[in-house]
Amino acid sequence: MNRNLINFNLLLGFSALFIAGCAAFFSIWGIGLLFSGASIAAMVMASSLELGKLVATSFLYRFWKRSQWMLKSYLCGAVFVLMLITSLGIFGYLTSAYQQSSVKYGMMMDAIKTLEDQKKQELVKIQDVKSRIDSLAALRKTQESRLSEINTNSLLARNPIQFRQVQEQTMELIDQTDKNIQGENTKASKYSETIDGIDKKITDLKLNTASNKDIQTFKFVADELNVSLNTVVKWFILVLIFVFDPLAVALILAYNMAISKEYAIYAPVEKEEPKITPEPKREPEPVVKKEENVVTEPAPVVSTPPEPISEVETIVEKYDTNNDGKLDVNESKNMSAEERKKMENQGDEFFKRYFTHR
Repeated sequence: MNRNLINFNLLLGFSALFIAGCAAFFSIWGIGLLFSGASIAAMVMASSLELGKLVATSFLYRFWKRSQWMLKSYLCGAVFVLMLITSLGIFGYLTSAYQQSSVKYGMMMDAIKTLEDQKKQELVKIQDVKSRIDSLAALRKTQESRLSEINTNSLLARNPIQFRQVQEQTMELIDQTDKNIQGENTKASKYSETIDGIDKKITDLKLNTASNKDIQTFKFVADELNVSLNTVVKWFILVLIFVFDPLAVALILAYNMAISKEYAIYAPVEKEEPKITPEPKREPEPVVKKEENVVTEPAPVVSTPPEPISEVETIVEKYDTNNDGKLDVNESKNMSAEERKKMENQGDEFFKRYFTHR
């Protein structure tokens, strides 16, 4: 067999067994996860079914013409159902792996959302503080204008005791307003520090979520398609499982076809056998036999009876004056009518035998 055909058959067989083995591994593991109460028993059962699927596929290809239709129908249905079971096992394995990453990602996203809500609350508090500061500033301005009016009031100036009391009360109000403004500024600074802490935590959580590259890839696709993350992952897994095990079964059939002599694609290469030069044969020396006196008896002479002379030959001898065995025109004039008729009949019989033979 051609060396290229052997290498291709080995590559095809290795690819078929490798893909089938990977599909079987993921399916067996996934079935074990689905039936975690008896995972070992479920995995052993799935292993036997995977082996039976591959053997049934090869059997159907090799003995299709010699098998009964009931057996062929059952094995075809069994292979199809086992392909679905394998695909479901792979789906269970992949979804379990996704759930582990998805839970962590979901917890991080929930934490980020909570921190963002806290940040919004702190921002609302800061806005309230700013509005209070603005109102206190307006009050202080009013108080300062009142103090200036008191200082310029001539009536109060005539009564120094009342003037001093009103002036002191106004000064106390201004001092209290200044303290309130300072207190509100202190609150605003604390709220700003809280927001900075929240921003730092959000940044750390986003960096941790960025390390999950698989989730980030799916999230990018989900954002581009404007669908949820779970929807993108579900369709990706479905496409993967509907290609995985059917490809393994198809390659098993292709390998059986490749090793079959009926579908050989390369002509066998004839090996050149070394030419063996024959040794020259020695001719045997002639053996001289002694002559022996052999008495040979004479062969008996078989006498054949003479053939009868026909009438035509008699007529030719009678009128053949030239002795050449033929009759000329002059010689045939001396023949009688009966003799001439016999000659003509003889000629007709000759031509009949000649054309009959042809």
